[in-house]
Amino acid sequence: MRRVHKVTTALFLSGVLLGGIGTGIALVEYSSLTYGGEHLIGEEYLVTKNLDYEFEQDGRILILPRRYYMGRMRALRVETDDTVPVGTVRYEVTYNEKRLEPQLTFEPWEEEEETLEAEEESRMSQTEGEEGTDTDTSSVSEEEETVYAGYLYLSACEFERGFAVFMENKDRFLEELKEKKISTYQEAYITDIKVKVNPGTRPFVEAREGWN
Repeated sequence: MRRVHKVTTALFLSGVLLGGIGTGIALVEYSSLTYGGEHLIGEEYLVTKNLDYEFEQDGRILILPRRYYMGRMRALRVETDDTVPVGTVRYEVTYNEKRLEPQLTFEPWEEEEETLEAEEESRMSQTEGEEGTDTDTSSVSEEEETVYAGYLYLSACEFERGFAVFMENKDRFLEELKEKKISTYQEAYITDIKVKVNPGTRPFVEAREGWN
């Protein structure tokens, strides 16, 4: 994600601010600037939207992987909600509508992936048997019976707004410079994600860690 302070710094060093701010800031006064901290811009454009995905509860498991937003991994917690229809996964997303449009993307489970996992489990069982180690065949059988439908993850169509963001907030940037401050600005992206399912659907969804 681009940070708007990079744009302001470039303009600052290029001399644009020296001629137009009217505060008498000169090159020798750069060292007198204080750091104003981190600020989130675009909060006035935050909206919350529900994205629903319907699937057939045929015994297969739907995987809900975590993904990166705003440069860090967002925790994905699945909540039960009686108001959500059975067979529906509802993503409640809070995001900057000027910056992006969120959407749900489904990727079907690859048969090869399922076969590889079964083969790996089989090899592990054989190895344990050769070493004379007791093998819990009941747990292996239970894992082999798990069938996955695929991955359902949240993606986003981003809008390019670098210079537009600067122009929308230039008065704020310049006001800080008049006060001899400079800050780090980050544009709001996706700020909150909640996943809700009906209690009857919860056994058929799995929040998986470490996938992005």
